[in-house]
Amino acid sequence: MSERPVPDVLALIVCDQIITDRLTGKQSLIGMFSKIHARGFPAAHPQLCVYCALTEGYGDTDLTIRVVDADEARPPIVEGRGKVRFKDPRAIANLALQFHGLTFPEPGEYRVQIWSGGALLREARLELVHMKFPPRARPQEPPASPGDAPDPSAPSG
Repeated sequence: MSERPVPDVLALIVCDQIITDRLTGKQSLIGMFSKIHARGFPAAHPQLCVYCALTEGYGDTDLTIRVVDADEARPPIVEGRGKVRFKDPRAIANLALQFHGLTFPEPGEYRVQIWSGGALLREARLELVHMKFPPRARPQEPPASPGDAPDPSAPSG
């Protein structure tokens, strides 16, 4: 028996939030991004959502979303699974997953990957940037009140 072909990924988008309209089923992607700024590392990121649109699939299809460092030198930062159903190969199936409490060990490039049947279908780049802040400026002395300033017209001496 030959193996089914893997689906084609039309979209792989990382965002802050995905809102699904209960009446229409339409999805709104809020706060799309490909870069995370962090004050220090390891960096905690509270929430990340991944939206995928796929076509050319057959029947029920298991999918895995992983966030990994670019070299895949460590275990995945996070991994989630979902299933989509294709009524026919021309249909478009959507998958939306939400991840909480991610920790990125160091700055650099990461990948958001979508897998099916042991095959990597697509990946999106996610960059973690160490945000350097300028040293805090010392508060300036408040200007002297008019009564405290020397009178320039007064004789000196």
